[in-house]
Amino acid sequence: MSEPIAIRLSNSLAKWGLRQLPPFSDVPSKHDLGRLQRLFTGRVAELDRVILPLLHGRNVLVRGMWGIGKTTFILHTLYELNRQAKLVGQRLLPLYVDNFRGGTTGEFYKIIVFTLASVLADKDDEARALLERMKGSNITRQQTTGIKSKIGFNLFTVVTGDVEVDKESGSVHGIELDDPQHWAEELLKRATRRFGQLVIAIDDLDKGKPDAVRAVRAMLEGALPLLRDDRCSFILTGRSLTIAEDIYSQMLGLFTENRQLSPMTPEELHEIAVKTLNLVREEEEQSARPFTDEVIETIAIRSYGIPRQFNLICTKVLYAAVELGYVQLDSSVLASVLAHARADVNANVNTEIRRILSLAEKHGGLSQDNRMALSDLGYDDFFDLLPLLDYLERLDLIVRQGERWIVSALGTTTSN
Repeated sequence: MSEPIAIRLSNSLAKWGLRQLPPFSDVPSKHDLGRLQRLFTGRVAELDRVILPLLHGRNVLVRGMWGIGKTTFILHTLYELNRQAKLVGQRLLPLYVDNFRGGTTGEFYKIIVFTLASVLADKDDEARALLERMKGSNITRQQTTGIKSKIGFNLFTVVTGDVEVDKESGSVHGIELDDPQHWAEELLKRATRRFGQLVIAIDDLDKGKPDAVRAVRAMLEGALPLLRDDRCSFILTGRSLTIAEDIYSQMLGLFTENRQLSPMTPEELHEIAVKTLNLVREEEEQSARPFTDEVIETIAIRSYGIPRQFNLICTKVLYAAVELGYVQLDSSVLASVLAHARADVNANVNTEIRRILSLAEKHGGLSQDNRMALSDLGYDDFFDLLPLLDYLERLDLIVRQGERWIVSALGTTTSN
């Protein structure tokens, strides 16, 4: 009988010099800004290009594929905005809204009203009364701060669990407020008098919206007076390139900076690995032990530069190494460890998904131009396949490369 897994884990951690398994995370903790700052890597040029317009009341659109690091980037942007504004004596209040699923201009204004009323309520009776009227919205607020400092910002998470969501329109019901546009304008005046420049980040604006291009465009077109008010800057993120480009082309001048996040280099991903491991080391190192440099480079290449994929593969490989009893993860053992991790992932998907992955591998990926692959899958129109591709991408079984979807290192059905 083999040793209990808890003993194997304890032995592995002792050999690796770790207090616990490192927190390779696919999604950053929005409530631990200190950890996020320690792990943030690269994106220096992108950061400068978005901070400058935001400091001057302009709007920024950040776009990119699933898992590329949009949330990490805008959280770090808010932290840097606050820090740099304090350095030059500029009054600025950064705010972050997560999980907004509203699909109309009215809902967009309502979340702004709630956000502004929340930061004003401690000294503003009318703002506090508005919050009382909006309690059914089920929105939570939390303060977050950075490393060894008081620099931080307010987090607002729309909790959809207890909020009625219209399945066809994606609209959120439960935020009851007459004339939200009026109150957004009124509270904006009060907030800027008290805090100075406002910067509001709304993450994944296109998430979960049927006919997202039309919904997002209509929502933002209706909110143009607010979006063009230089007292308040917006940083918005969207995953779909089509949606982002459509918004930008249809509303020329709305976004001063339209920034697409690129895949990260193997060197940057290696740095993320070292920083993540150092969070749980007994003593900090500049190596990625127990991974060798060659293995980290291989994982980075198989991640296609996507941080989410890289973190996920590192996690799966470490778990497999504990189960199999490997002390050092070098090139000679990577294949068996990856195969073990892959088998675990594929055991949790059904036969039809494995068939789709196998056909995608056979044809070198899935795209609109790959008619043979579509025919083998039983699809006449590529757009009918997009919901399935989106589902498989969220399961981390495929990754998007431009206009082509290819099988991920964990989703692959072949041994390599």
